Amino acid sequence: MKNIIEFPKVFISYAWGTEDYQAKVLSFATDLMNDGIDVVLDRWSLKEGNDTYAFMEQSVTDSTITNVLILLDPNYEKKANTRDGGVGTETQIISPEVYNKVRQEKFLPVVFERGENGEIPKPQYLKTMLHFDLSQDEKYDLEYQRLVKRLYGIEIVEKPELGKKPSWIEEKSSITTKTRTRYEILKQQKSDNVKKDEFRNFLFAIKEKIVNFSKDKLGNSISAEEYIELYSETKVFRDDFLHLLKYSFYVPESYKAVASFMEEICGEIKNKNGYEGEVTKTLLHELFIYIVAFYFKNKDYGALSYTLSKTYFVGKYSYDDAQSFDVFYDNNENFDRAVSQRDGKNYYSGTASYWIDNINVEVCNKNEFVFADVFCYNASMFVENYTDGWFWFPITYIYSRMEYGNSLFRQFAVRLKSKEHLQEIAQIMGFSDAEAFKKKYIEIETKMKQGNFREYRYNSAFETAPVICQFIKAEELGIRN
Repeated sequence: MKNIIEFPKVFISYAWGTEDYQAKVLSFATDLMNDGIDVVLDRWSLKEGNDTYAFMEQSVTDSTITNVLILLDPNYEKKANTRDGGVGTETQIISPEVYNKVRQEKFLPVVFERGENGEIPKPQYLKTMLHFDLSQDEKYDLEYQRLVKRLYGIEIVEKPELGKKPSWIEEKSSITTKTRTRYEILKQQKSDNVKKDEFRNFLFAIKEKIVNFSKDKLGNSISAEEYIELYSETKVFRDDFLHLLKYSFYVPESYKAVASFMEEICGEIKNKNGYEGEVTKTLLHELFIYIVAFYFKNKDYGALSYTLSKTYFVGKYSYDDAQSFDVFYDNNENFDRAVSQRDGKNYYSGTASYWIDNINVEVCNKNEFVFADVFCYNASMFVENYTDGWFWFPITYIYSRMEYGNSLFRQFAVRLKSKEHLQEIAQIMGFSDAEAFKKKYIEIETKMKQGNFREYRYNSAFETAPVICQFIKAEELGIRN
């Protein structure tokens, strides 16, 4: 990580244009000032009688100026290339600084307005430089946050520490060949009822192992290594279930049996105490994320809708207590501490780190798993049947990089411009049609704009858990075929 800049100070280089454009620049500079960044701007820094060239030269070369922001628009590009006016003067001062330094981090191109055909107006001397893009309304907030982080010396995408080799590379399957083979019978030509019965029997066998999981001689206190070892022993149950899940396509309405399987386990372990109780509840949390990831990956939106909208009766607080899918959520502080202590790292979540390091790649990859967790967070806002007062907190969200558009969640959100995908999300969230979903979307979007929406994040994290509304506006939903 770079050294944090306590008091950033920037000079803004821009081309005088229309009054509206100047007002836009002034508003941008004001926003920076409000965010603790001192701005040198001709509009408020250059007084009558001052030497404009001296002002420009001093502002560009001044050692107290931590960054020079070059606001790009077609007018700036033209003047810079032709060395015309104040922009031309600044170009003559700035360009040697850019050309003569192999590594320069002071000058930052910022695309402020694009050309008529959407082209990026970069002068010749800036063609090869990476830029920030504030020219698109839907991306403005995210890009502005990236820029502010950069001005404070915070790495936009910090290079992670070199981790250890994933355990799954050399790990032999915990599922025996016999177990793998017996699930093959679900592929055979049998009646639907027979397949359903066989599938439920397989699920019951796994459920019994999880519910009855115990370890002798644990005592009242165990070490971090012992706790992690205890949780790792549940991996065989996880992998057995996930392997069976891959055969669910051969069983009609298998998702109902899977939901009942989760509901029954949750009900039977709710009063399970001790370390075994803790790890089995955490296992259930992990399994639920895998289920969502699996259905999403295989585009089984009916199964996903059923799973997220179902009412679960597990008697968590009373015998007939009706709850949403958040009943499977668990916060295991002991496991968090154990993983952090073992690795000597101050993880946001030791549990999340363990899950990611031990991902079952036969079912989904890391990105798909994180996506599922983040989607549960969003589903807790949108699903009509979700009744809890708090949202599902996606403990793995810090493993998804939002800034450069490579996250599955961002891709998913942007695709909601399509009518087809909008219908799919409306179905998943349990709405009768797309218009009903839009109403809910507008409600949440409005709360976010008004500052009445509680954002979820780790206390020490800059990024918040992503919400669909951050990537696409309500008026953009379903605008394309």
